[in-house]
Amino acid sequence: MVAVLLMSALLIALYLRFMGNAGLLARIDARQDAVMQMRIGARGALDYALALLAQDTGLGDSYSENWKTMTEQTFSQPLMLGGASCAVRIDDESGKMLVNKAEEGELTALFEFYDLGIIASFTIIDEEMKTGAATRLAQRILDYIDADLTPRSLGAEESAYLEAGLLPPRNGPLTDIRELLNIPGITRDLMVASGTRPGLEDLLTVHGDGRINLNTAPEGVIRAIPGLPPTYSRERVEEYFTQLLAARPFMELAGFTNFIVKFDWRIQKPYTNKFISMTSWFRVTALAQVGESVRSIDALVFREIDGQCRILRLIEVP
Repeated sequence: MVAVLLMSALLIALYLRFMGNAGLLARIDARQDAVMQMRIGARGALDYALALLAQDTGLGDSYSENWKTMTEQTFSQPLMLGGASCAVRIDDESGKMLVNKAEEGELTALFEFYDLGIIASFTIIDEEMKTGAATRLAQRILDYIDADLTPRSLGAEESAYLEAGLLPPRNGPLTDIRELLNIPGITRDLMVASGTRPGLEDLLTVHGDGRINLNTAPEGVIRAIPGLPPTYSRERVEEYFTQLLAARPFMELAGFTNFIVKFDWRIQKPYTNKFISMTSWFRVTALAQVGESVRSIDALVFREIDGQCRILRLIEVP
């Protein structure tokens, strides 16, 4: 009798172990299947974005075109691809300021327009120093990029980084806009948008030739570019920007030129040459979700004149 009971117990234990292993394998298989569905979905969403960019044969690029409006719709009406729920966003990198070529005045004006800056602590009276916050942000970015080791008046060079336990500044051009997070005082709150206020990643780029796409650039980026006649009064400057923003988008070859001639033909070419109405550099973000799991693809895309798109960099997470 004892032998029978022991044998029964052994069989039950073996059965439970087998069922446990089978359940584990089933969960692993389900997880692997979800990962595959998300990867297929994210890649499919990226291909969808590239197809829309390739089909755009207009003379200008604006956020009112299909490549933007149809991808934005995927966040409210997701694409179903490979068993995954997918969304994709396209951003024009030429609608941002090229940080590696930006001047201090341009960066400061941009940050002041959006009330962005690094607030210093004035430890003697234990109060925050908000004065010069935009300038401080601009100077720290420029000190991180420039080759010299001398900090600007509100900037930071190697000693400030070592004090904060950070790696020394690059002292060279940024290769990824997320490098800004390496700078003392720049937090994720400054990098990402909050409400209607854009973040640094919405305003600055490391891609392109520095010319700004008037059709997609935020107002603050356009206003930060210097070059209007120095004789303009504040009222005349406001009149210019009011009319310029109302005239967008410029979807014809000479659209912006015609606007300048009509507004004031004395505005010089060095200023107008800083702007374009077409672009070649795009950032595509594709998301795929199965259950609670999400996979994302971030791709830097260069579009040739003939519409052919080349992926220059692709990052998948996870």
